[in-house]
Amino acid sequence: MKRSFCVIAAAASLIAALIGSSAMAADLCCAKAPPPPCCALSWTGWYVGFNAGWVGSTGNTINITGTDTDGGGLGSALAAGNIPAAIDLGYSGFLGGGQFGYNWQSGIFVYGLEADLDAASAKSVVTLPDARFIPPAGIQSPFTINAARQLDWLGTLRGRVGVTASAPLLLYVTGGLAFGEHELGIGVNDPGGIPPAMLFNQTSTWSAGWTLGAGGEWMFDRRWSLKAEYLYVDLGNVSSTINYAYTTLTGAQTSSLTATVHDRDNIVRGGVNYHF
Repeated sequence: MKRSFCVIAAAASLIAALIGSSAMAADLCCAKAPPPPCCALSWTGWYVGFNAGWVGSTGNTINITGTDTDGGGLGSALAAGNIPAAIDLGYSGFLGGGQFGYNWQSGIFVYGLEADLDAASAKSVVTLPDARFIPPAGIQSPFTINAARQLDWLGTLRGRVGVTASAPLLLYVTGGLAFGEHELGIGVNDPGGIPPAMLFNQTSTWSAGWTLGAGGEWMFDRRWSLKAEYLYVDLGNVSSTINYAYTTLTGAQTSSLTATVHDRDNIVRGGVNYHF
């Protein structure tokens, strides 16, 4: 009897041990794995986004030159000082569009390429009513000189080099190719002239130049960032010419008036990028 009791007690102890081991194993099996560490922010990869801001011209002097086959045309009036040789006319306005690019990050340094294309709404017009033209007969007739400038659209293709001492913040310099369409108009309104003249010509020119600037970008999420930047843009010269015909005692004469301006712009804009 005593031996039977000992056998039963030993069996009970063995069963209890087995049950405890199984419960512990089940607890270990069902325990949740620790969460993975948060992914570090990285600037490497493709991105796309949109931007909007302000554009304003600088270097706003429109230079006027002229030709004349006799002494009674626009070129002669310019030479006599009756038409201004220079007109100051700037413009400013809104621009907005989109951009895409690619970044490579190496340590704290970030290298990239970015292309953008913006539509612009920046134009201005000036009328100078005090200019006076002296026709061949020597009779003064009041007339006006008109000038107009406009930026239609602008694009850039730029390299970027930056440093990110703090992972979410990137400070960079940028520069490269700039291209766009700009317009320049020049006009003469001389209703009392001999013959009366109401002439205007506006030239729309596509040209390429260069750009240089700097900015900052803040990655507030692994997929999203905000940026702000300044760009200086040089698109080169644009010219517009009006031609004038008149008659003297010696026959038919022609003259011309040409306006030329060197288009340079300041751009301040912000944007949002989505990173793939």
